[in-house]
Amino acid sequence: MKSLLWFSLLCFSLSVFGQEEKEGKRINIKNADKGIYQKYLGKNRLLGNVVFEHEGSLMYCDSAWFYSKENRLEAFQNVKINQGDTIFLWGDYLEYSGNTRQALVTGDTVKLQDKKMVLYTDRLDYNRKTNIAYYTTGGTILSDENILISRKGNYSTSTKLFNFKDSVVLTNPDYVIESDTLIYSSASRNAFFHGPTTITSDSSYIYCENGVYNTITDIARFERNARLYDDNKYLTGDSLYYEKATEFGEAFGNVFIHDTLEDYFITGGYGRYLGDSDSAFVTLEPVYSIVQSNDTLHIHGDTLFSTIATDSLGDFRQLKVFHRVRIFKTDIQGWCDSLSYSTRDSTFKMYYDPILWNDSTQITGDTIFMSINNDEMDSLKVFGNAFIISIVDSIKHDQIKGRKMFGKFYDNDLRRVYVDGNGQTLYYPKDDKGEFIGMNKSISSNIIVLLADNTVKKIKFLKKPEAKLHPIEKIVPGEDILEGFTPRFDIRPQCKQDIFK
Repeated sequence: MKSLLWFSLLCFSLSVFGQEEKEGKRINIKNADKGIYQKYLGKNRLLGNVVFEHEGSLMYCDSAWFYSKENRLEAFQNVKINQGDTIFLWGDYLEYSGNTRQALVTGDTVKLQDKKMVLYTDRLDYNRKTNIAYYTTGGTILSDENILISRKGNYSTSTKLFNFKDSVVLTNPDYVIESDTLIYSSASRNAFFHGPTTITSDSSYIYCENGVYNTITDIARFERNARLYDDNKYLTGDSLYYEKATEFGEAFGNVFIHDTLEDYFITGGYGRYLGDSDSAFVTLEPVYSIVQSNDTLHIHGDTLFSTIATDSLGDFRQLKVFHRVRIFKTDIQGWCDSLSYSTRDSTFKMYYDPILWNDSTQITGDTIFMSINNDEMDSLKVFGNAFIISIVDSIKHDQIKGRKMFGKFYDNDLRRVYVDGNGQTLYYPKDDKGEFIGMNKSISSNIIVLLADNTVKKIKFLKKPEAKLHPIEKIVPGEDILEGFTPRFDIRPQCKQDIFK
C-alpha cells in the first residue's frame, strides 16, 4: 500500500517538475503516511506525519492540503516550522505560499522561538523573504528576564529587533516600561520608545515621549517632556541621561530640579544629579529657589552646587554658588561674588564685596553672614569694613560704620546693630514735631544702634564717644558722608528677572 502511495506521489511530483513558477521555487513533499491526489481539484490531501520542505525550511503537521498549481499549502494540527535549526514556529493551522514565502500561523497558542526570545500569540504572519514576523491580535515575548506585551508588533529574526505598537508593556524584575510605541533589540537589549512612555520602579518614575533604555546596563536617554521622579526628587529637562545603578542623572535644556521634602527647586540650562549622595550641579543661568511660607528666595550665579553633608548632629544640606551671585526676595536682595548656605544653621555666607538691601537700607562689608529663622531674617554678621546706609530722603542718608557689626531683625526689618571696633555713626535726629534738628556724627569703638522704619532712633555708646551735632543749615558738603560711603541702590534687583542682569 505504501509503495502505491509513494508511486502516486512520485507521479504527481514528476507531473509538476519543470513547471516551476516564476514567483518561487516549488514546495517539496518530504513525507506523508497517506496521500490522495484530486486531479480535478488540483490539490493533494496528505495525512499522517506530513513533512514539507521549501528553501531550507521544514514544515510539519498531522494533515495538509497541497495546491500544486498555486504552489501553496494548508496544514492542520501540530504545525511546526523549522528554519535552519535556529527559528522554530508552532501552531494549530498554517497557510504557506511557496511563491511569496509568506506563512500565516494561527491557534490557541502560536509560538515563535529563536536563540534570543520566545513569542506567544494566537495569529502570526511570518515572511521568510524579509524574516519578519508580525501580529495584530496581541502578543507576549519572553527575552531573558524581560516580558513584553503589546497589541500589535513585529519581530525581525535577522536583526533581532522587535517593533511594538499599542498598549506596550515591558516588565523587568526591577522596573516596568509602558509605551505607545517601543522598539526592542534582543541582541543589544536596548529599548527605543516613541510617544508617551513611563518607566516605573520601586524608587523612581520616569516619563518621556522619546528615548532609549538599555535593559542590561540600566542606562537611558530621554527626550521630549522628559522628567524623572526619584523618591522626593523631581528632575526634568529638554533631554535627560540617567544611570539607574548610581542614580546619576544629567539634564540638558530647561533643567528643573525640585525637592518636595525640603521645598527647594533649581533651574538652569544644564544640570547633574547624583541620587546616592543627593547632590546637584547646575550651570547656564542656574537659580536656587527656597520656598518660604509667604515668599520665595531666589539665588542666581554662574554655577551652583548642592549636596548633603554630615556632622555629629546628622545630615544637612549645603549650597555653594560661585561668581556673580544675585539674590532676590520681596523684602531682601543681595549681591556678591560667591555664596554658601547651610540648612544646619540656615545661614547665608556671602563673600567678596557682598551687598545686602533691606527696604531702604544697604549693608556692605568684606564678608556677610545672614541667618534665617522661620522663613524670616533673624540675624546679621558683617566682618571687615562693615557699613550700613539707610535712605532718609533724596539727599540724606543715615550711616553706621565699623570693623565688625552684629545685627538683629524683627519682622524682617533690621532693628538693632552692635558695632564692634572703630565705630562711627552719622544720622539725622528729629524733634518731637518730626523736624530735623541737625546731623549727628559720632565716633566710639563700640556702639549699639537701635533702628525703626529703617532709620536710626537711638544710639548707645559703650565707651565715651566723640560726638558733634551739626545744624542742618550749616552742613558743609562732604561732611554728610563717612569715609567708604558707597550707595549701590542702582544695581539692586527689583524683581526676579533682574538677578540675570
